[in-house]
Amino acid sequence: MYKLLRIVCLIAVLLPLALSTPSAAQDSFFEERERQIEEKKREIDERQREQDALKRQSLFAIEELNVTQAQIEEVDAALAEVNNWIAAAVTRLQALELSQTAAQERVNAARERDSELDDETAAIQERLRDQVVDIYLDLVYEQNFLLQDGDPNRNARRKFYIEELGADAQVLIDRLRQAKDDQQIAIEQAEQAQTEIEQAQAEIEAALTDLAELRTAQKKLQDEWNRKKQELEERIAAEAQVSLDIENEIAGLDEDIESIEDEIEREKERRRLAELERQRQAELARLAELERQRQADLEALAAQERLGQFDDISIPAPPPFFQPVPGTIGSGYGNRIHPIFGTLRFHAGVDYGGNTGDPIQASASGVVTQVASRTGYGNTVIIDHGGGWSTLYAHLSRFDVSVGDQVAIGETIGGVGNTGWSTGPHLHFEIRYRGSPRDPEKYLIAR
Repeated sequence: MYKLLRIVCLIAVLLPLALSTPSAAQDSFFEERERQIEEKKREIDERQREQDALKRQSLFAIEELNVTQAQIEEVDAALAEVNNWIAAAVTRLQALELSQTAAQERVNAARERDSELDDETAAIQERLRDQVVDIYLDLVYEQNFLLQDGDPNRNARRKFYIEELGADAQVLIDRLRQAKDDQQIAIEQAEQAQTEIEQAQAEIEAALTDLAELRTAQKKLQDEWNRKKQELEERIAAEAQVSLDIENEIAGLDEDIESIEDEIEREKERRRLAELERQRQAELARLAELERQRQADLEALAAQERLGQFDDISIPAPPPFFQPVPGTIGSGYGNRIHPIFGTLRFHAGVDYGGNTGDPIQASASGVVTQVASRTGYGNTVIIDHGGGWSTLYAHLSRFDVSVGDQVAIGETIGGVGNTGWSTGPHLHFEIRYRGSPRDPEKYLIAR
């Protein structure tokens, strides 16, 4: 038994040291993880700044695209005007081509008519010449002699010959005059038609030149518009892709942070459980030491009992204990017939009668080490007063304290009750030294 108790005590001493050894490593673990989280957060901030810059660039690009769209609208208006010019030029060209065709036809007709008139004039003049020769052999013929030309002498001679020629000659002369007039008109029309043709050709050439220039300008504007639009669309698409990549990277960093935080939480939980295990082992060791001391005390008591030396047990001076509830003791310390089982049993404390809920006060100052429900004791509170001394309060109806609470003498810790092995509401009160019960009546101080 003593060997086992020594082993338990040794474990109790070494276990806290063993459990506390990794604390520095654990602190290093948390510091490293926190440093990783801070790095991830800095990376996220940097990526978000990059993303904000890209968004601003995209806004600028969109604004530029809007400006380009306005320019495009201006180009469209210019193109529409150019198209109108082209349509007007085409219409004008078509009209000039028609005019050219008509003028050419008139020129051709005038030329044909001029040729015919030349033949007809020559025939008329031949006939007149024949007649004049027949009548006036001494006449020297002059070309166009019979036509009016404003010369008085020629006109007198012409009148004389006409009268000599007679009516047939007059008809021929009239026809000759008309033929000459028609020939002159045809020549003038031919010249006018030729002028119109030349003008039409010049206008057509000018229209063709304008048309070529307008079409060149139209193509240049359209090409510039298409190039600028494609450039801006590619730029916006590239920035959108980069922004999406940054969002994915930020999401990955957030996942990394969550993973590290989960790892920290798991480490905290492991550490908490390890601490609870350390506390449990320490409590077991403490209880084992108390049990060892109790056994030693019991053995010493037994030895002294055999020698009749109860009053010679060497224990330290107890703290001042006061009665926890008012009233008198109903059942005292020592052997008695158990009220429930009817057998002789040792009663390790004293019982005070009372009503359910009556306040129970701490008999002395100390630290609450147990607040629990125990089979025989029912609801139980144990207070450690230091130096190996403790008090126990059983059969409580309620708890007003928790484990670890520092209580002062006279502070309410619970209420009188009837829990556990009890025949009615009362307080079972014990004073213990190193876990071994002592007769409370020997240690209680009257108030």
